[in-house]
Amino acid sequence: MKQRQEKRGLAYQIIVFIFISLILVFAAFIGITRILFSQIMMDNAKETVSHLANETIYQIENRLTKVLDISRTILILYHNNHFERKKLDSLLHDLVYEFETLEAVTIAYAPSSYQKGYSRTIFHSQNKAIYRELQPADYQYLDWFQIPFELESKYWTEPWYDANATKETVISYCIPLFAEGKCIGIMRLDTELSALQKIVSPLKLKHSGYAFLVSSIGTIITHPADSLTFNESIFSLAEATNDKQLRQIGKKMINGDIDFVHLQNNAVFGDSWLYYAPLITNNWSLGIVIAHEDIVGDLNLLLIIQTLFSVIIFLTISFIVYYRTLSISRPIRLFMEVANKIGQGDFDAKLPSTGNSYEIDRLILAFETMQESLKEYIQNLEITIEEKNRIEAEVKIASEIQRKLIPENTLHPYGIQELRCYGILEPAGDIGGDLYDFFPVDKSHFLFVIADVTGKGIVASMTMTMVSTYLRTVSTYHYTTGEIMQNLNNFLCKQTSASNFVTALLGILNLKNGKLEFSNAGHTPLIIRNIDNDYKIISETHSNPLGVFENIVIGSAAITLEKGDEIILFTDGITETMNPAEDFLELKGLENIITELNSTNPEQTAVQILQKVHSFAQNTPQKDDITILVIDYKK
Repeated sequence: MKQRQEKRGLAYQIIVFIFISLILVFAAFIGITRILFSQIMMDNAKETVSHLANETIYQIENRLTKVLDISRTILILYHNNHFERKKLDSLLHDLVYEFETLEAVTIAYAPSSYQKGYSRTIFHSQNKAIYRELQPADYQYLDWFQIPFELESKYWTEPWYDANATKETVISYCIPLFAEGKCIGIMRLDTELSALQKIVSPLKLKHSGYAFLVSSIGTIITHPADSLTFNESIFSLAEATNDKQLRQIGKKMINGDIDFVHLQNNAVFGDSWLYYAPLITNNWSLGIVIAHEDIVGDLNLLLIIQTLFSVIIFLTISFIVYYRTLSISRPIRLFMEVANKIGQGDFDAKLPSTGNSYEIDRLILAFETMQESLKEYIQNLEITIEEKNRIEAEVKIASEIQRKLIPENTLHPYGIQELRCYGILEPAGDIGGDLYDFFPVDKSHFLFVIADVTGKGIVASMTMTMVSTYLRTVSTYHYTTGEIMQNLNNFLCKQTSASNFVTALLGILNLKNGKLEFSNAGHTPLIIRNIDNDYKIISETHSNPLGVFENIVIGSAAITLEKGDEIILFTDGITETMNPAEDFLELKGLENIITELNSTNPEQTAVQILQKVHSFAQNTPQKDDITILVIDYKK
């Protein structure tokens, strides 16, 4: 009893020590993971917002740049024709009517240079260009005229409402007009502000993200909150909320800076992140706001899942440690119970596993010798049963391993919008020698493979396991398809016998331009089917099967896919399918099947092909594994 208590005491100490160590390890793991994933998510968010901002700025700048280009054209026409009123009016009329980016053109002379009929505005109205004469009193005190006139420089106005002509809120590009080195007037080109607002207003990011525009003096040009548009500036909001950070951000925005800043519990933007970048043309600034919760929300969910997973692992390890520690004192007690059974004539009583000391091991060995003669007559039977159970267990494990090697069929694998994939593998027995796999090599390249090992059973299954694992490892080094196949061949030559050779077709697809590089090592042809159901068979091979001869050179080929093209890959289980008359389907039969397809997606294509193959077989027993992989390139 005393010894039992001492052992339990030791077990308790071991368990406590291991428990504390595990808690510390898991806590450190969760903490480090949170820091790393938080930074990754912030970087991804910044990249996404930056990309969206650049696209939006490009659209706005493109419209403003068109105004600048038109201004250069008009300026040339003005210098050549400003003394020929009718000719200039006609040219301006055509430009206003032709360019939808141009709402109106105004030529306004200073009072000292004014001549009746020469100051005028041509503007859009009811799908036509309207001419309106101006008097100096109409404009000489307005900002669009005074500022560029006095500064004698080009000027983009703040948004303003043109009550006299277009009846629209516009922004204007104003250019001084010179004669004999003296500024005599202003040429003004108007573009609708609503067109710019339509570019910015629809922008949405995550659940609550939005975009807004700030003018060169900080005025809010567009914002989801209508009460802020034209009524507030970034500086008035900062003053109203006494927000020093917002005031500094406003200064940086009108200075043309670029940044991604965290606004913590901001009175205007809430707890959010703000990305801002300038418009070069008119010194405006675009801001994009995304809620902090939208960025870290996924992280919190991930951490919850990670914590639950860690708890499960912790409890599992704890359970194993607890019972293994208790087993230190268990062998002697179990041995005594078995000794009593043997003493009562039960010679088949199973002795416990060896103990944790030399003496216990010797004692158990002596009793095993005593039982050996009694159990000899059933030994062969036991061996047979054990071998059968072992083989069945190995087959089950191998089948499960093979099943897990096959990627899941999803609408867009790995979230890649340019692709849709669907694969089917029907082994002829419990386990087969076929394999297909697909995965992204990087952001712009997608690798797929289909392979067939000679034979079936555990050896073929384990060979497929090695092929799949090796490809996923070596592909990360960005080899060509030929180089990858060469490396795989040398690997198989070292790891397997020549009798277990592998046929394979491996391709790498450039998601951006549709270029497909592929290598065929003794495998069935590659079939490309377009949206019109036309197809071509690429039977070119670049090598004999893999795993026979080391250091062979394996070439490759390349084609360019078009939008909607389907890549159809298959193993010889398709073409070698037999019907009751013992006729093979062959490649010609598969071609006939493809011509009859009416599918619009990879799943339909794969399922229809398999159905027609089974229909050809008419329940004839399947002698080889059947594998189909269909990849739809959407571009």
